[in-house]
Formats: sequence, C-alpha cells, structure tokens
Amino acid sequence: MSGGLTGDWDKLVNILNPARMRKELSKTTKRAGANAARAVVKGIQSGAPGGKALEPLNEFTKERKGSSKPLIDHGDLVGSITYEEIGLNAVWVGVKKGSRSSSGGDIVDIAWVHEFGASIEVTPKMRAYLHHEGLHLKPSTEYIHIPERSFLRATLNDGEFREGIAQQYLEALKRLFLP
Repeated sequence: MSGGLTGDWDKLVNILNPARMRKELSKTTKRAGANAARAVVKGIQSGAPGGKALEPLNEFTKERKGSSKPLIDHGDLVGSITYEEIGLNAVWVGVKKGSRSSSGGDIVDIAWVHEFGASIEVTPKMRAYLHHEGLHLKPSTEYIHIPERSFLRATLNDGEFREGIAQQYLEALKRLFLP
C-alpha cells in the first residue's frame, strides 16, 4: 500500500504552531474586548445600548442633575467601563470591583442598580431627606423603584454586535490558516 500522505509538511507545522495560534487568538481577544468596551460606552452615551432606548428619567431626577440623559451624571460610570482578557478566547467587560466615583462611591454598586434595576425601601430618614430635596412622597410609598437600564447585557447580547465579534475571530482564523 503506497497511499502515504503528501504535501508541504513544514508549511502545515508552521500553520499549526501553537505559539503562533495563541498569539493571534490573544490579539483578537484583546481587540474584541476593546471593541466591546467602546460599544458599551457608545451605547450609554447614545442612550440606546444595543439599539434599545433606555427608560427615561423621572422629572425629579432630571431637574436634580440638570440633564435628561440616563446613566450619565459626572461621567464616572462611562469612565469606569473596561475589559480584561481572562482566557485565550475569553474577555471580561464591565466595571471593576473597587472602581470609585468622583465623590468616593462604589461604581460597581451604581452599575449593578442600573443594569438590573432595584427597589429601595423608603426609611423615615430617606423620606425626610427627599422631602427636604423637593420630592414629596405619598405616605403610602414604601419603595422607590429604579427601572432596569441595562447597558452591558443590552450591548453585549445585541445580534449586530455579536456578529461583529464573530467576524473578528473569523478574520483571525483566516490569517492563521489561509495563505
């Protein structure tokens, strides 16, 4: 039987070079992470992460902050969006634990409330503070509801965004395997 495999084996070994593959995939993953972080920031700035308009602010909040743009006050949240490569083809995108606002608050807590929404129990102290600030709650109001304003999931789950990331990896594979 003389049906041995023929071809340019040196070229194949070069193509399948694990170090070359790791380098290319790592470069692509970092690029995807940077693109993801930029897309999240762009979504916040446009008020429509992943093409979905954010829930508008209530009038009290608009007046108090002097703007009608959800998720943007001093730029702390937008400025804290980052990414980190956590594997050969995995990247983490979001707000790192320990990120602080200009006033010293924990940005992760702020991001979580906006991403998922929250119901906050109204305490007597809170009621008095809000009354002093001009928000007069009904005596029957027990909770303040902050609506979900997803900026991470809305962006990262968007089909067009995901298609773009898949295209980046496809281009990386072409660079690895095609002449």
